[in-house]
Amino acid sequence: MTEFFSTTKAMDSVLSQLPKRAHQPQPSPTDDYLALGTVRLVQRPEHNEESQWLMVGPHQEVAHPHPLLSLGEKRQWIQTQLLHHATYNDRASLRVYAFPEDVNRSTRGSLKDFRKVLRFLSSFIDISPAAWEGTYAIDSPIRTYLSPAPTQEESLFYIFNTLSSPQTSVDSAGHCSHSEQAMAAIFDDDIPGLKTSLYPYQKRSTAAMLQKEANPANSLDPRKPRFQDMRGREFYFDVLEGVLLSHPYLYSEPRGGILAETMGYGKTLICIALILATRGHYPQIPEGRLDAFGDHQNRQTPSLLELAAKSLKRAAVPWKGHFAALAQEGYSFDRCIEAVDRYNAEYAEPIYQPTMPSRSGKKREEFRVLRLCYATLLIVPPNLLVQWQHEIEKHTEPGAVDVLVLDSSTKEIPHYRELMKHDIVLITKARFEQEYRDDDQNLGRRMQGQDKFQSQLTEVRWLRVICDEGHGFAGSNYRTNAMAMLDKMSIERRWVVSGTPSHTLHGIEVDLASNDVNQAGGPSRAETIRETLTRRKVQDSATEEIKDMERLRVMVVKFLKLQPWANQKGADHADWKKYLAPFDGSGKRRFAPALRVILQSLIVRHRIEDIDTDLCLPPLYNTAVHLEPSYYDKLNMNLFRLKLTSNAVTSERIDEDYMFHPKNRKYLDELITNLRRASFHWVGHTHEDVSQTLRVSNAYMEENHDKISSDDGRALTEAIQNGHRALNDPGWLAFSTLHEIGVYVEGFPDHAAQAWALHRKHSNPLLLGTVQAREAQQHVWKQLDCNDIDPAAGLTGAGLRSMQAARSRAAEEQKTRSKDTFNSTSTSGKTASASAGDEPKVKSQATFSASLSSPPSIRAAAPVSTNPDVQPNDTLPTVSPAPTTPTHRRPLPAAAIISPSTKTTPPPPPLPASLTGTRVLGFTSAKLNYLCSRILALHTTEKIIIFYDSNNIAFWIAEALELLSVQFLIYANTLSVSRRAAYLATFNHSDEFRVLLMDLKQASHGLHVACASRVFIVSPIWQPAVESQAIKRAHRIGQTRPVYVETLVLKGTLEEKILKRRRQMSNAELVRAEKSLLDDGIMNEIVRGEGFLEIVDGEEHALKGGKLDVPVPLFGRRPRNGSTNSLSAGDDRQAHTQGQGQGQGGQNDEMFRALEDAYRHTAKKRKTGRETSVGDTGKGSSKSVALGGPEVVGNGSSSILLSRVSTPASQADTMSSAGTAYTMDKKPKKSVRIWSTDMGDSS
Repeated sequence: MTEFFSTTKAMDSVLSQLPKRAHQPQPSPTDDYLALGTVRLVQRPEHNEESQWLMVGPHQEVAHPHPLLSLGEKRQWIQTQLLHHATYNDRASLRVYAFPEDVNRSTRGSLKDFRKVLRFLSSFIDISPAAWEGTYAIDSPIRTYLSPAPTQEESLFYIFNTLSSPQTSVDSAGHCSHSEQAMAAIFDDDIPGLKTSLYPYQKRSTAAMLQKEANPANSLDPRKPRFQDMRGREFYFDVLEGVLLSHPYLYSEPRGGILAETMGYGKTLICIALILATRGHYPQIPEGRLDAFGDHQNRQTPSLLELAAKSLKRAAVPWKGHFAALAQEGYSFDRCIEAVDRYNAEYAEPIYQPTMPSRSGKKREEFRVLRLCYATLLIVPPNLLVQWQHEIEKHTEPGAVDVLVLDSSTKEIPHYRELMKHDIVLITKARFEQEYRDDDQNLGRRMQGQDKFQSQLTEVRWLRVICDEGHGFAGSNYRTNAMAMLDKMSIERRWVVSGTPSHTLHGIEVDLASNDVNQAGGPSRAETIRETLTRRKVQDSATEEIKDMERLRVMVVKFLKLQPWANQKGADHADWKKYLAPFDGSGKRRFAPALRVILQSLIVRHRIEDIDTDLCLPPLYNTAVHLEPSYYDKLNMNLFRLKLTSNAVTSERIDEDYMFHPKNRKYLDELITNLRRASFHWVGHTHEDVSQTLRVSNAYMEENHDKISSDDGRALTEAIQNGHRALNDPGWLAFSTLHEIGVYVEGFPDHAAQAWALHRKHSNPLLLGTVQAREAQQHVWKQLDCNDIDPAAGLTGAGLRSMQAARSRAAEEQKTRSKDTFNSTSTSGKTASASAGDEPKVKSQATFSASLSSPPSIRAAAPVSTNPDVQPNDTLPTVSPAPTTPTHRRPLPAAAIISPSTKTTPPPPPLPASLTGTRVLGFTSAKLNYLCSRILALHTTEKIIIFYDSNNIAFWIAEALELLSVQFLIYANTLSVSRRAAYLATFNHSDEFRVLLMDLKQASHGLHVACASRVFIVSPIWQPAVESQAIKRAHRIGQTRPVYVETLVLKGTLEEKILKRRRQMSNAELVRAEKSLLDDGIMNEIVRGEGFLEIVDGEEHALKGGKLDVPVPLFGRRPRNGSTNSLSAGDDRQAHTQGQGQGQGGQNDEMFRALEDAYRHTAKKRKTGRETSVGDTGKGSSKSVALGGPEVVGNGSSSILLSRVSTPASQADTMSSAGTAYTMDKKPKKSVRIWSTDMGDSS
């Protein structure tokens, strides 16, 4: 800095002429200058003998005057005033005035140098009034243009939840009369074809979307926010680039945005209302493009009708709605419609080619022809396709909208002329991505001429594209096929529909859904919202906020094309990260006022308090139910603790042998996951595993009894006692061998009790496996159907055969398992004890039971393919061929209601007195007892969802419900998309199926299950957002009952501590530990210190936690019509889906097969050392799919048909009853492990 000292003599002479305590500024510059702020000056004699003035900034000090400051004053870009501090002689304020660059620009000289000066000064200028007046406290922080005031610091979550609710009026539609009419129809609740009345907030959202489409506003350049100078004048300043303007620079907002109304509040209906309100509206020809084909010479003089039709198309008049309205009044204009249809409004779109000439010498195409199309392209996730079709059918009048459905069964997209005939083209995201291929994928294939692939989707200019659950388009790599395909298309209006535009960016009400709320009261909803927003205004996870900003960037820049962020480099391009990064390099929150402006201009969303004034959903009660664990619950969880304790003590908590060593983190995570699942039931511990752990523990105790600490000695002794307790328990040995869950049966026939006993002992109550109990049940019912005098005849022999078969299967599985363990040990070099072994395949039991209960006709109708590429759940074997339909018309694919059979069977003879007293008392799982008790009490009056996180748990629940003759459906990740859609539609619309088992991973965005008012969560969920997503499937618009959510928790166990800790954690802590609860330090310590559950002698005989509220007759609860879960297809195939009096139907067989396939496939991959998801066949493989999807036809009035939903002609004409198979490329997916490997001791 000493090199600048010589330049300060002039300034020193000025200062020497002022009194030391003078507090007055020099004369003010002219009004053309803006009063930017103040630079603080200080003298530090200890560092400078000449008392040199220093410019003080937040992070640095430099000598004054600086050469850049002198350059600015020399060229009259800036002027300064010196003002001594009012109190301190060694302090002063240097007022800075700057000349805006858009005033008298011709006399300014180089803008590059001027901006350099301003960039330098902006890092020193203090904008506080006290600094301007020279009265600032010397220890007060410097407030620059980049540092927000405390009241201006806002997290992304806070901004998203405090955006202003839409405020629109009829006048906001612009000067287009058609848009004005559409806006008026929205507010008058008179949208043609819409039969559902909109709530006021839905009208405002629909109107706001129309306003953004028809009359997009001009918004301020976000890089140059509006400021006020120290004299109150407004100016616009790009601090990072040093651009200073006195007038705003405006950009036109995009025609579209993000519809982000919260989950369950009718985003689908809002989109349908917008489409109907603008039905027949055409997009505009882009600026600079002309109608290239409108001036062609006609070979003959056109008629007046032709001229009128052509003018109608040129003027983009929404003729379709006009003619439809006239048709309703009885007028027919068929000739006019035909004439208008013959003419396409076309224009030429330039094709930008690289400058390098073609090697072939052929002239390249200079333009392509695009046709104006009034259709809306709706891109939806595959699992929501059917739901969208249902919603369109539910909310629209017959004939009000033409829909074309394209899914993965569609080989080719129809010709663009066919696309242009429909109001909605509904396509799955997977099918849409397939359109980006051939030369587009840069795979070295450059097709020429007719061989070059040209998607029909790129042949038209679409009025609108809506991406449902659009956050899925904003992955880490935006260059997905879907985004690339959207870049190729010509689209006027673009919308992203998502209540959670990014992973942690969601409405405050979603956080409230996971709170523990009961009927006892507590803080009001409004108070809770205010407290949560205040807490998260600033203190939010920096890591997740940065990720959320990147996901928003993809949506805003790559899809919505918002200027200036989407501008090409060299064309006033703006760097998103540079201007909108929420934190600076040091991790401090920075001032980014443009972020709120951008989100407000793009997002259509109401604050929750504004929605509450229009719509009041039924109350939500979310509680945790603390259950007393059963004896076997305690025993199973203590065995996990045995392994952890033995490992900790014998490894002496050092090196890689210790389970909590960082290198063992993967195995530890798997063990903790299994421990949590064991709170329901566990059969993964084997006799050999426990015995080996006990041998190691005993050996260590003998060798180290002198040096082992008292705490470790007591812990290891208790662990050994629990291990011996398990090995000496015949029930536990039976569970671990046969992989069963137990059921207590009272009054089982004495002569057959020992034959059916799970542990080969006669007792009352008798302990059976659920599979064996079902087989006994089936045997008795079959005897009754045969009018046998004694229904219990042959029961002993049936039991002996059943148990022998179960033990034989278990022995075979053990051999296979031992072989796999040996092979994996041989290839990996690790012992089995260092891994975390398998939870056994309970599917083998369920499949055997299902096969016994299904008549031969069912099993023949649903063969299990030996081809690994063909999944047994990809077809619906119980449905009939599609009825004859007109071309382009077919029933709603895979969405008709699956109805229970209406055919009745003669009532069976009454049970003899010896069997009427046989009752199910309960199960060996406390949670299963509670679930079954609640289901039996509620399922006749309310619908129920049970969320599970393990396929084994789903099996055990399903087996119990089958045993209790309760009809249910499964929504599992191993079912095909079409079958999941069929089951969900059935649950929503059928009164017969009132229980739905749903995989927690499938409780995704968009699923609508508002028919359910009872929600049970089998185990506490670590991530509150995941729990909220699950709850909002039921608590949403359309719900008419209070929703009761119950999370099952075993008292005194680890999961009780998990739930307590989760409620104490801040959002930032939850985000850091999102992937694993062990990432939370406190939770990690809790796991390490977890003790054993106390088991009292004789507890195994007390059935503590092992009883239903009300015992259920084992043989008396026969399902109606002789089938528990039979399906009807409305024709002669119905007989195939009936149990023929044998109890179990084909539907659950299919569900069991689907789950079974997951186990079989996982086992196969485990053998080969490779894990993939179900259905993955490896790279380059293909999957067989039925063309057109399964034709599900409902029974009578239950069927749902969309006569207005079309499919391509080629598809409808070639489809057979079973569907024509074809193959499509399927990328391999990363799997989620169904079981974890067994965690033996590592000592």
